[in-house]
Amino acid sequence: MAWVFAYGSLMGDATLRHYRARPARLPGYRRTFLHESRRRWGTPEHPCPILGLVPGEGCWGLAFEIPQAEVRAACSTIEKREAASERRRETHAAETEQGPLRAFVWVSRQPCPPGEDDLAAVEARLRAAHGTVGTGVEYVRTLVHAMQPHGVHDPLVDALWTRLQA
Repeated sequence: MAWVFAYGSLMGDATLRHYRARPARLPGYRRTFLHESRRRWGTPEHPCPILGLVPGEGCWGLAFEIPQAEVRAACSTIEKREAASERRRETHAAETEQGPLRAFVWVSRQPCPPGEDDLAAVEARLRAAHGTVGTGVEYVRTLVHAMQPHGVHDPLVDALWTRLQA
């Protein structure tokens, strides 16, 4: 068995949806809108800001339990989806109520851009984005809907969702 830690839209992705999940905290990293989707959630003219992981105080997400026989196929699918040129797969200890576990995590290769914490700017970019999968607003909604059933919250995602619903 292996574990995959998901912190963004991967939490609700079809690749992981049928695996058992539990809330988990990844110490030493935080979410930020660091990457851009220019096809799935946005376009080249209006890219959608999407989440990445960078060093920080800690991040809550979901740990998915993958049977050993399915690890290679699941990770191959996730690797393509998580844009290997922008993120690298690492193994980190994640904290759960049942104790720590080692999990694969896709961590951003690049540092945070200036102004990444400007919620008004991120909100405006999310509202302008419309890709093949959905809009930037729908991207944030998928994050919220993946986290809520597990009682997982994130201050950045919650703040943006509140703004986007207004």
